[in-house]
Amino acid sequence: MTSLELKPATHLLQRWAPEHPGTATGTGHPAYRSMPVTGSAPSPSERPWDSSPTPPEVAEYGRFPGTFAGEGTSGHRHPVAVEVLNHAIAHPGEPWTSARPDGEVTENVHRLLTDALSSESDTPDERARELIAALARELAGGFRDLVRVTVAAEPGGHPLDDELHLLGRGLGGDTFRLSIAPSAPLPPANGLWPDPSRVLDGEIAAPPTLTEGEYRQADLAVRAGCAAELLGEFVWLTNNDRMEVNVNVQPHGLDLDFADPGAVDAAFRAWWPKSDRWAELVEDEWWEEDEADLHRLDDETLATVLTEFEDHNLEQARTGAWAMGDIDDYDIDDDPQPRFPGDQLVVFLGRDVFDTVTAQVADGSGGVAPPAYGIGLPVDVSDDDYGFQACLLLVGAESVGIVTIDASA
Repeated sequence: MTSLELKPATHLLQRWAPEHPGTATGTGHPAYRSMPVTGSAPSPSERPWDSSPTPPEVAEYGRFPGTFAGEGTSGHRHPVAVEVLNHAIAHPGEPWTSARPDGEVTENVHRLLTDALSSESDTPDERARELIAALARELAGGFRDLVRVTVAAEPGGHPLDDELHLLGRGLGGDTFRLSIAPSAPLPPANGLWPDPSRVLDGEIAAPPTLTEGEYRQADLAVRAGCAAELLGEFVWLTNNDRMEVNVNVQPHGLDLDFADPGAVDAAFRAWWPKSDRWAELVEDEWWEEDEADLHRLDDETLATVLTEFEDHNLEQARTGAWAMGDIDDYDIDDDPQPRFPGDQLVVFLGRDVFDTVTAQVADGSGGVAPPAYGIGLPVDVSDDDYGFQACLLLVGAESVGIVTIDASA
């Protein structure tokens, strides 16, 4: 099974979770907060968790009380009880095992995550359910020691029953905490939000500094980046190499009139070879300067590009699933192709990268779909090639979204 990077998965979970009623998709007002925190603890050989760690211990190992960014002390949580979900068992001269089988723990964690992201009016959609399932598998299979921590908003306070805090410990003592809680339905009282890019970097105490518009754009950037990173992890190129997808949205400084497509096309074609991103790609030897054929993708061609990209990702991810023993040997001509853990998540991640970048650049375009351009798209790979490199560009009124795909082994 492909391992799931827990930090981007946790950040993406917040953005795929249900939103508050009355808000449109992508507004940046999720109904739940999801926060990853890394730390350290004594190793299992030094402090086994067959005897439950105490609240003061997990406060240290999980870096409590800091929990939810931008809320000061009101975002603090204090452990008051600990429930062991699984613990490591030592066998002298043999590998460590766990007290409970992975499948049983996965079901338990899956139920806890689903309940934490559900209410009478909110339930996770299919996309979020697929991410929940992958997170449950990773938490259960990646940590032989796993506990659930009950918290209060203040030391010795009343336990909060609508939040979920899971703390896992690896055999080397590294810890990972996943905290989920409902979020307030209204914007902050002072109208400012914490910068999600700072929270992404692990800054739990990031102060609120962004306006609503700035926050929404920054939040979309985090979402696109996390989806791109997770997608790449699923798409195997060789036993050791994975596809790399990078997303960059930058202002272009052009005065574009989308009522005149020809003028937009001419202005963008003149700007692109002078841009910093173009220079970076040439410096990284993606293409020779005279080899990069930037061409417009009409709606039909863009749809073909996205379909072929999705098919490529599924095919490579399926090969990886076979290599890991998640599915039996199969024939490439089988119809349908065999299912594998996370196959639908691969589809949703790829679509979310494109949809989120589109949302980032669409502001100010008067409802006109951002014109799309491609380099190396549609992909034309022969049997003698070792994958492909390509670039998709989406042009908005103020910025351009640049998605680079390195699927070359």
